[in-house]
Amino acid sequence: MQEENFVSQIREAGGRVFVVGGWVRDTLRQAVPKDKDYVICGLSAERFAQLFPEKQIVGQAFPVYLLSIDGTACEVALARKERKSGTGYRGFQVDTSASIRIEEDLSRRDTTMNSIAFELPQQRIIDPFHGQEDIRSGTIRAISAHFTDDPVRALRAARQSAEFSFRITDETLHYMNACRDELLLEQTERIFSELERALRSPRPSIFFRSLQAAALLMDVFPELHALIGKTQPAA
Repeated sequence: MQEENFVSQIREAGGRVFVVGGWVRDTLRQAVPKDKDYVICGLSAERFAQLFPEKQIVGQAFPVYLLSIDGTACEVALARKERKSGTGYRGFQVDTSASIRIEEDLSRRDTTMNSIAFELPQQRIIDPFHGQEDIRSGTIRAISAHFTDDPVRALRAARQSAEFSFRITDETLHYMNACRDELLLEQTERIFSELERALRSPRPSIFFRSLQAAALLMDVFPELHALIGKTQPAA
């Protein structure tokens, strides 16, 4: 299915289509964007399933679908609101009703640069948190205290700082530190995933320095924290 056809079907059914996340951010950074993620507003899960019976469901707590668009398996989600009700990234009550606006969906995300939507087919940018300004200035800024809803966001902010050489604001470092207790309970796989990506970044040291600035290094990677101030022994 071509993207144009996908968008047309959604629009004809009364919905709206947005590209969100890293593809939008990287396009605005003038970097090579990766896979597109789509968010749909104005449609129920039942109506979406009627339109695209070939979809695969990959979300558990809320509907996330895989559809082949322009020859690539793309994630498509319904716009949603979340309310923290437990610990970790699964501890949420989720609302995916058709009345949810794109601005509400963007408000639950982590940082301003990751909270920009690109509406199709108009190619209109929706940027309620001024993420474009932060991209231009090279700044990682949390949208609100909801940053702490998913503790791995602390690692993601540090990793993206290393990937893009962006500065993390002091308030965001504060929110990163507030993730500490839940972060220590997170699955090892999620932590390792961020570490692996950070080590592939142009400047991995920024990842660890950012965690140190947020007073997280000694808890998440105590072995590395123990090396601070130590000298390399002579060969």
